[in-house]
Amino acid sequence: FKEGIKFYTKVLGLKLLSEAPEYKWAELQGNDGAMVGICESCEHTPISAGGNAVLTYSVTNIEKSIEDLKAKSVELVGEMQVVPGHVKLQMFKDKDGNLGQLAQVLENK
Repeated sequence: FKEGIKFYTKVLGLKLLSEAPEYKWAELQGNDGAMVGICESCEHTPISAGGNAVLTYSVTNIEKSIEDLKAKSVELVGEMQVVPGHVKLQMFKDKDGNLGQLAQVLENK
């Protein structure tokens, strides 16, 4: 739980808004106002890592963002995918094995 908070704040740069340690629950917020709640799996929340939705983070320079994640020892999943004229995508895992994704929208020229 604490490692999850550390990952989302130190690696992805989200701000910790609130934490309820007795429930192993935390709420975090990104620069654009998007919020995410994280919790540790238990009898009340039996979802295992990787078994839920994939969080997607919009970036303006995916290559730089990929290098930043590599420098922080984040595990990348597969190669960057490019949909010409639309989007570049790169999957990664957090420290608990949950999937995340970087996305850079491409200008259609």
